[in-house]
Order: sequence, then structure tokens, then C-alpha cells
Amino acid sequence: MTDTTGAPGSTDPHCTDPHDHTGHDHPPTGADLVQDLVKGLSILALLIPVLAVVMLLAILPAAPTSPVVLLLGIALGAAHLVSLVVTSFFVSRTRKQLAVNPGLLAVRSAVEELLRVAAVLIALLLWPADIRAELGVWVGAGAALVWLALATAQTVSTRRRIARPSNWSKDAISTLLSERVGARSTVVMRLLDVIGTAAFQIGATVLVVMSPVLVIGTVVLSIGSGLSTLVLQRRAPAERSRTPWAYAPVAIGLLTLALASLSFVSL
Repeated sequence: MTDTTGAPGSTDPHCTDPHDHTGHDHPPTGADLVQDLVKGLSILALLIPVLAVVMLLAILPAAPTSPVVLLLGIALGAAHLVSLVVTSFFVSRTRKQLAVNPGLLAVRSAVEELLRVAAVLIALLLWPADIRAELGVWVGAGAALVWLALATAQTVSTRRRIARPSNWSKDAISTLLSERVGARSTVVMRLLDVIGTAAFQIGATVLVVMSPVLVIGTVVLSIGSGLSTLVLQRRAPAERSRTPWAYAPVAIGLLTLALASLSFVSL
């Protein structure tokens, strides 16, 4: 019988075969990260529209007398988006440091919630016979659809830019590799952010339609969600998924939706 002790590939703990990677943990290469990101973002680009469909199916039992209510909500979401674009344009034209200024964040949140109150009042005037909570659900769902559509477009765009060789993709991958940020955590955090946004839009609109004075509370919650994002921007990318601040937006969104659900059930 031939003695195989010490032969390459054997179970000898002192084996030095350079091709034997058993037991070694090698960090992903740039090509691996690109492949994982493209795959993860492709799944996310399909998952967000599915989330929108599930949302619409879930609110069907609370459908108001007119489907135009949903269009009013879409108009509200578009107005929110215009507010964001105007704010970003103002920052780019003045001082970029304003992008992380809590004061500007508070103003934008207040404007968005005032737009929500206006949409709610229009809904109450146009459909006075409908149940207030049902109107809030559908106006909020319409606004959420706008943000879900935007998130889908951004995800598709990012996937294409990552897959296409360019200076932008090289810089992005280099940053993720240097900060040891994985594709899975990047995609999961993006999904949680989308869920939190959709939940907040529905929950905040229901709360406001139940009592417009509750807009004060939705402004505070909106500012809290935005501040958590500002705090994350001050941290290294590798630390963001490990800090509780990363989960604040989805937690605030789900909390807002839970409060709205309690109001809806108590009717």
C-alpha cells in the first residue's frame, strides 16, 4: 500500500498545497462584488413592483366609491417628488453643505406634510360620503406608488451603471471593497428603506385624514426619519448596517402604519 501522508490534498494539517483553499476565507474580488450586486439589484427591481401589487391587493377591501382617489394620491406623491427636486436644485445652486442641514430637512418635511393635508382636504370635499379612513388609505397608497416607481427606476439605473464598465462603477466598487460592504447588506438595506417609505406614506395619510391636527405628529416622525439618514451619512459605509440608525426609517414607517391601523380598527 502506498503511503499518502503529506501528499497534496491530504488531510495533513500541515499541507501547503497552494491550490487547496479549504478552511480559508478569501474576501470577494471586484468581479465577485459586481456579479453579486447585479444579481441582487435585479431581484430588487422585480421585488419592488411585486410589493406595489401586494399593497394594492391588501387595500382593495377598503376601496372608496371612486378610483380617482388613488389618482389624487399619485398627485400627492408627485408633489412630494417635485418638492425633493426643488430642494436638491436649491442645494446644488447654493451650498452643498445644506444637504446635511437639519433645518432644511425640517422645512422640507413640513412642506410635504402640508401637501398631505391639502390632498386630504380635497378628498374630503370631493367624496364626503366615503369613510375617512378609506380615503386616507387610498390617497396614501397613491403617494406610495410614486415612491415605489421611483425606487424601481433608481434600482434599474444603478444595476446598469454597476454592470457597465465606467469610472463611476469602478469608484463605487472600490469604495464597497475598501469599506468591506457586501452586496447582500446593500440590497437588504435598500429594500427596508423602500418598505419604510411606503408604510409611512399610507400611515401618515390615514392619521391626517382622521384628524388634520395630527400633521404635527407626522412632521415629527418625518423629521426623525430624515435625521436618522443624516446620522448614517456621517458614518463609514461599513458601520451603517450595524447601527440602529440604519433601521430607524423602516421602524418609523411601520410605527406610523401601526398607529394608523389602530385608528382604522377603532372606527
